[in-house]
Amino acid sequence: MAPPIDRLIFTALSVFTDEQERAAFLDHACRGDADLRRRVDELLAFEEQAATFFDFQPEMKSGTPAEEAGREGVLAQIGRYQLVAEIGTGGCGVVYYARQEEPVRRKVALKVIKLGMDTEAVIARFEQERQALAQMDHPNIAHVLDAGATASGRPYFVMELVEGEKITDFCDNNHYTIEQRLALFVQVCRAIQHAHQKGLIHRDIKPSNVLVHLQDEAPVPKIIDFGIAKATAGGNGVDATVTRLDQFIGTPDYISPEQAQGSSDVDTRTDIYSLGVLLYELLSGRTPFTFKQAKETTLDEVRRIIREEEPKPPSMALKAASPEERETIAANRATDFEHLASQLAGDLDWIATKAMAKERSRRYDSATGLAMEIERYLNSEPVLARPPSRFYRLGKLMRRNKLVFAAGGIAVFGLLAGFSISTVMFFRERAARQEQARLRENAERLRAKAELREDIAHAAVKIKYGDLAGADELLGKVPLQETPSSLEAAQAFGTVADWHMHAERFKEAAARYASMIRAITSVDSSDLPSVSVNLLSAAGAVTYAGDTRAYEETRRMAIARFGATTNGVVAEQTLKACILLPPDKQTLDSLAPLAAAVERAIEQKQGDIGNDFHFTAWACFAMALWNYRIGNFEKAQHWAERGLSFPRDNEARIASTLIVRAMIEQQSGQSTNARPDFAKGRDAVQKVFANKGWLTPTPPASWFEWLNAALLLKEAERVIGQ
Repeated sequence: MAPPIDRLIFTALSVFTDEQERAAFLDHACRGDADLRRRVDELLAFEEQAATFFDFQPEMKSGTPAEEAGREGVLAQIGRYQLVAEIGTGGCGVVYYARQEEPVRRKVALKVIKLGMDTEAVIARFEQERQALAQMDHPNIAHVLDAGATASGRPYFVMELVEGEKITDFCDNNHYTIEQRLALFVQVCRAIQHAHQKGLIHRDIKPSNVLVHLQDEAPVPKIIDFGIAKATAGGNGVDATVTRLDQFIGTPDYISPEQAQGSSDVDTRTDIYSLGVLLYELLSGRTPFTFKQAKETTLDEVRRIIREEEPKPPSMALKAASPEERETIAANRATDFEHLASQLAGDLDWIATKAMAKERSRRYDSATGLAMEIERYLNSEPVLARPPSRFYRLGKLMRRNKLVFAAGGIAVFGLLAGFSISTVMFFRERAARQEQARLRENAERLRAKAELREDIAHAAVKIKYGDLAGADELLGKVPLQETPSSLEAAQAFGTVADWHMHAERFKEAAARYASMIRAITSVDSSDLPSVSVNLLSAAGAVTYAGDTRAYEETRRMAIARFGATTNGVVAEQTLKACILLPPDKQTLDSLAPLAAAVERAIEQKQGDIGNDFHFTAWACFAMALWNYRIGNFEKAQHWAERGLSFPRDNEARIASTLIVRAMIEQQSGQSTNARPDFAKGRDAVQKVFANKGWLTPTPPASWFEWLNAALLLKEAERVIGQ
C-alpha cells in the first residue's frame, strides 16, 4: 500500500534547508486542498515539538515503560540514560548529550528518531546507521556503546561522546602548520579505509563530522555520524539503498559528482572525493565550491556545478582570496601568504585535484592510497599525482563547448586542407621518428625488467643447488628501487640475507633484507603475521649494520603496509620493528593506532593458543618499549613488570625487557634499580654474542630477537652509562 500523500509531502520537506524554498514547495504541493495542508501542518507541528521532546524537566521522574508511554514521552529518561541537552538534529534523528549512571557512570551521545519521522524508510536508514557503526573498531571512529527502543517504539542508539572541535577549527585555533594538518589528515584516511574494509561508505565526510580532541596531549581525530552510510555489501537485513535516488544526500560543498547526480552507483571513491575536499579546505581555508546562503542557485545548478565545473587548485583559490582573508589563512597555518602559496603549488595542488577528479577512475583507488601519497609528500618523495594532460583538458573543453568547436573544426579542416603535401609528409615523418624513439625506450625498459626477473630466476635455481655465492652475485645487480614484486624475489633475497647474516656480513645482509621487504610487502597484500614477521629480521639487520637510512625506509614501508591493521599479532610485530630506534613525533602519531591494537589484543589474548603465552609476553614487551618511547614511564614500567611475570621461556625476550626496564627506571629517577636490571640484561646478551650463540639460538628465541636485544643494549649504555 502506498503511503498517504501527507506523509510523502512531509518527508520531501526534510530535504529543504532554505525556509523560502520549503514554504514555496508546500504551497505548490497543497494548492487547492485545505484539508491536505492542515494535515501536513499538523505533522510539521509534531516535528517542531520533537526538538524539545526529551528535554530534561526536573519536576518529572522516570517511571515504568508503561507509564512512560502514557505520558506521551515528556520525560528525561530513555532506558538507563538521562538526557541533559540537545547536541544537534539531522533529517530524521536528534542527538542528545546524556548521562549514564549504571553499570558505569559516563557521558554519552544518544541519537533517536524524531517524532513524526518514524516512517518505514527512515527507520530502515536509522537501523542501517546503527549496524554500520556497530561494525567499527578503530581508534579514530566513534564507538557504538548501546542500542534499544523508547517506550513508544522509536529506535535509538548510544555512542561515545566526542568532545572535540571540527578538524578545520582545531587546526586554525592551534595554528597548525601544513605538515601538522597533513599528519592529522592521514589518520582520518586510515579510519575511512577501516570503514571501507568493513564494507561501509560514509558519504558525508566534512569538518563537522571529523572532530579532534586531545588525548594524553596528542590530537586525535574522531569520525562521527555514519547517518547516511551505505553498505557496500549486503548482509545486514536492510536494503543497502534505502535512500531514495532523487534525494540530495550529503552536504553540497563536499559531495561527489555521482552523489550530486543521484546515482545509485556509489562506491568507496565517493569518500575519496569528499576527503579531497576536506584536504582542500585544510590547505587553503576554503572549499572548492560554496553553496551556503546561495538562494539564487537552484538545485539543478548546484548539481551541474559539482558535475561539470573544475575547481581552482588550492594555491589558486588562496590567491583569489581578499588580502585580509589571505593573511588570516596564512596566520592560521603559522606562516605568511607568499610562503603558503608556494608550499601549496605543485605536489599538494596535484594531490587535492586528483582526489577530487570528476571521473572516479582518475581518483585515488583507496583511502590508504591517498594517505600514502600524503606521506610521500611529507617524506619529500616523488608523488604519483600529476596535473591533467593537455589532451584531457582539451577534451573536457570540447565537451563543454560542442557548438563552438564544431564550427571551429570546420574552419580548421578547411585550413588544413590547404597545406601542401610536403608539409603533411614532414609531420608524418617526425611523428614516425618520435614513435620509433618511444617504442625503443619502452622496449629497453621492458628488456631491463625482464633481465632483472631472469637474474632472480637464475638466483633461485642456484639457491636450490646450494650455490648461495652465485645467487648473491646475481641478486647484487638488482637495484633496490627496481626490486620486482614477486614471492620468488622475496624468498631469494631472504635466503641470501640469512646466509650473509650467519656469516656476520652485516652490511651485505642488510642490503638483501631491504630488497626482501620491498618485494614481499608489495606483492603479498594479506594481513598475516607470516608477512609482517619479516619486518623484525629486516629492521634489526639494517640497524645493526648502521644503515639508519635503510631502517627509516623499512619503517616507512611497514607503517604504509600495516599501519591500519586490526590483527593483534601483525600490529605487535610491526610496532616492535618500528620503535627499535626512537621515532620522531610524526612517526609516533602514525604508530599510535598500532599500539592501541596491541593493547586490545593483549586483553583478548588474540595471539595465544591454549596455554601458550608467547604472544602476550612479547606484546607486553612491545607496550613497555612503546610507552618508554612516548615518555609515559609509569605505564612503561607496568608493562615491563607484567612481561617479566611470565616464565623464562625466551631468554632474548627476558634480556630485552630487563634492558628496557633499566632505561625506564633510569629516566624516572630510579637509578639504584636501573643498574642491576641493566647488568642482568647486558650479561645475558654478551654471553650469547661471546660464543656466537645468537646465530644458532635455543628455541623459541631467534637470531633477530638477540640482535634486537643487542641494539637496545647499545641504547641503554648511552642512557645509563657504562
